[in-house]
Amino acid sequence: MLKIAATTLFVIVMIPIPGTADSTDVLGAILNEVGFTRDDLGYESKGYWNRYPLDTDYRLTSFDDLFAEPLKICDYATVMANTVEFYLDPVYADSTTGGLYKLVYNLGVDKKRGGFRSYSANLIPAPEGNAPLVQAIREVFSLADSLKEFYRFESTVQVQEAVDKIDEVMPRLSAEVETVLAELIVNLTDAIRWRTVAFRNCDRDDMKKAMAIRDLADSQSDGQKYYSELDDIAHSIDWSSLHYAALKVAAAAENAEVALRPLVDKMANEFELEIKTPFGKIAVFSPVAERGKEYHGVMSTIQVEGKPCFEFDATKTLLVLDFGRDIVYQGTPGATATLENPVSVMIDLGGDDQYGYGREEYLPTSGVGLLGIGLVIDSKGDDYYRGSTYAQGAGLFGVGILLDRSGDDKYEAGLSAQGCGYFGIGLCFDVIGDDEYYLYAEGQGMGGVGGGIGVLASFSGNDKYTAEISPEVYDRADYHSQMKINANNVQGFGGGRRGDMTDGHAWAGGLGAIIDIYGDDHYYSGNWSLGASYWFATGIAVDRHGDDIYESCYFTQGSGAHFCNAILLDEGGNDEHELFETAGAAFGFGWDFCNAFLINKGGNDCYRANMISMGLAQIRSFAFLIDIGGDDMYQLGKGTPGLGEASPRDDFAHPSLLTPYVFYAKSFGGFIDIGGSDIYHVFDDDGESEHPVARENNLWLQPARSDSTFGANNYGVGIDTEEGTVPELYLWE
Repeated sequence: MLKIAATTLFVIVMIPIPGTADSTDVLGAILNEVGFTRDDLGYESKGYWNRYPLDTDYRLTSFDDLFAEPLKICDYATVMANTVEFYLDPVYADSTTGGLYKLVYNLGVDKKRGGFRSYSANLIPAPEGNAPLVQAIREVFSLADSLKEFYRFESTVQVQEAVDKIDEVMPRLSAEVETVLAELIVNLTDAIRWRTVAFRNCDRDDMKKAMAIRDLADSQSDGQKYYSELDDIAHSIDWSSLHYAALKVAAAAENAEVALRPLVDKMANEFELEIKTPFGKIAVFSPVAERGKEYHGVMSTIQVEGKPCFEFDATKTLLVLDFGRDIVYQGTPGATATLENPVSVMIDLGGDDQYGYGREEYLPTSGVGLLGIGLVIDSKGDDYYRGSTYAQGAGLFGVGILLDRSGDDKYEAGLSAQGCGYFGIGLCFDVIGDDEYYLYAEGQGMGGVGGGIGVLASFSGNDKYTAEISPEVYDRADYHSQMKINANNVQGFGGGRRGDMTDGHAWAGGLGAIIDIYGDDHYYSGNWSLGASYWFATGIAVDRHGDDIYESCYFTQGSGAHFCNAILLDEGGNDEHELFETAGAAFGFGWDFCNAFLINKGGNDCYRANMISMGLAQIRSFAFLIDIGGDDMYQLGKGTPGLGEASPRDDFAHPSLLTPYVFYAKSFGGFIDIGGSDIYHVFDDDGESEHPVARENNLWLQPARSDSTFGANNYGVGIDTEEGTVPELYLWE
């Protein structure tokens, strides 16, 4: 297949793919055009790279290899999406248990550290005998008695109080429910044991200080504040024990939820039980109760938008189990906010619930693991999740998990929420429903400092993901947008602590991912979003099906800066990629040693940017926009680099006297459009016109061969072709 370039009149030979009849390797062709191969992509730092931030702590096990082999980022993102599509599928949940355990392992534990193979959580069966629940409760107290240096309580008094309450309600509790509840409690007890082992070498004062921190979201990206206690904990923690505890909690809680769903009708009406344990309260509520009536002082009633609901203070709870009431949960349901509450599990089997209501500020809530394991499973109902800092799937050293199986749900939070991890793991899963997500910043799939893991995943529904862009509402104004737009760090963002400019404590970021399988979705955010990354981190955004709208501003939609990996992968539908305000640094944009991709497979797609976007590599990066199939439109501001370009610099061709590593490295800006009838326009205030270089059925180089800046291992190539493929993008097909 021959392609004639309008400006240079040279011939490029497309490279055939072995074993295929009519496909050619388009990526191989554009690399070959400048003498590159796939082996030239990526970065492997060397010890002699003066001034390169070599000793950056807490890099994830995946980072260096993805940094060196950037095409594997697509594989990595695809496998994460495969995991979501397989294990979050309600058909899987209806046929077997273990889906949540597999999700926590594959998307959290395995991404943080290796060592586990997800064979089993080694759950403990319910105690044998006539009173398994009483025996399970005695085991809770027995563990606390053996850990007196960590947990203090009046053992004899509290044990007897708990046993008396159980004896009182036992005649109204079915044997099946009792057995499931007892098994869950003994496994939570075992998880507490392992979680305590995990922190055995950590200073208690450091742990208390860490749990009290609330400004990580606003104080770390440029090294504004150094918390030495976080370094100390990170160097003392036993990660294997902590993650073993988290896997136990996930498996045990889901097993209980699945087993209890068919037993809802066997629960007696007007049933309430509350037991105090050294590790937090245990509470159980029947599906039916007379509103306005109090049971043991456990609940009160509250009006929510004219509708009566029960209100429960879930502060410091080990386990809350609701069989289906409409409940307002205040306090810290499913969240570990004190050292005395190392594990907190919330299982709600039905009802339209409110997680937080009527408060100006909320405690950590709804699936938060602050140096512990917090989990919420909500089986069904239209639920409303509210939070401030740390909410809805967030982890600081610990593991925070939220799983909502069905309903049209609303998620609102301030900072560090909806799938957010610092040093730890934060996971937010929603299976079915048209859901709305809103927060100020740092979440919706955000992997923060210390190699944090943050994932937000949805299986199906027409979802709206929103991050607050206005500094007038919450001030995170970013100079990249003249302080008019916030730096959100959301929707598949990974970001670290750039301490090279302040105190020298450079901490790698982690892995942030937002994954949506089915539905027509709308993503709205400011800067640093949608498969974006910063400072030794990886950001991933994957949307598999549906006609989607991506609206954002700057450093977004497959972009990154300063030693990082980023990808936005859309695998179907007619999509709109729209930028506003400064409207740039997007659609496959890399700045300063970044691997950045926007990959779109199928559909008639539109891209519009004011500046520096669309397969643009700057300061030694590898950046690609690849669109396969469909009639596409590309609109780029007049006079700005982009559409398959690599911007030159003097130190590419001539090494700096003090910082030669930039000279040693390579860079490539690639643009590929395969198939369809496509339009390439530039625009300014006077209107639109055809792009001077990019056009249909053409190949172009930027810089051109005739340019004095051509070379220096810095190349930009774009191509529009009717046929061909990129084989890496079809590995599983």
